[in-house]
Amino acid sequence: MNSAKKSLNPPANKARVRAALFNVCKFLFGFGTTMLIIGFAVFVVYISTMKPPGQLPKVDGIVVLTGADGSRLHVGAELLKTGHGERLLISGVNPSIKPEQIQGLLALDPAQFNCCVDLDYEAENTYGNAQETARWATVMGFEKIVLVTSAYHMPRAKMEIASVMNNVEIIAYPVAAKAAAEAPWWGGWDKIRLLSREYGKLLVSFAREPGKRPIRHKLQTTNG
Repeated sequence: MNSAKKSLNPPANKARVRAALFNVCKFLFGFGTTMLIIGFAVFVVYISTMKPPGQLPKVDGIVVLTGADGSRLHVGAELLKTGHGERLLISGVNPSIKPEQIQGLLALDPAQFNCCVDLDYEAENTYGNAQETARWATVMGFEKIVLVTSAYHMPRAKMEIASVMNNVEIIAYPVAAKAAAEAPWWGGWDKIRLLSREYGKLLVSFAREPGKRPIRHKLQTTNG
């Protein structure tokens, strides 16, 4: 009788262990999911309340990361026109776009464009933007720059660039993304998907050491 009971104990113990492990995994999954949701909510609130500095001090250089529309470029050009920086770097320019087209888009006179605008045709993502910006600032000897990009992209972009520019002060100049006319008040599913992707990329950047990519490519200056 006792031997029969003992033979039943191992399977019962294994079942209890499996049940306990399942409960632990379920708790960890639920906790992790909750933290991700809370983090996403904090991220959305943070980028939604970001604004350019009220009084932008004079900086050495202005860096604009290209985007889907030209709003960032216009902001960067205006900062250059008003004398907030000595030079303007446009990082991530499409190779099919010629400098003359960019000049027309920025509405800069040829003299200012040729002397003070640098074009980076090599960067294909935020990592490339960081490397090319660091290289540019080092070559120019800049100690303070203003970074112009979309508000939702600013946290990751600033983190990546700061990681390879420890001695350079970065002033964030976020540009609000234009909402579609037919979009609901909360932005619509397209915006949610965009922010979700950016939040995921931000988490990946936090998980690894930002900026750890090889420095390559050459910067093209408009004045040759």
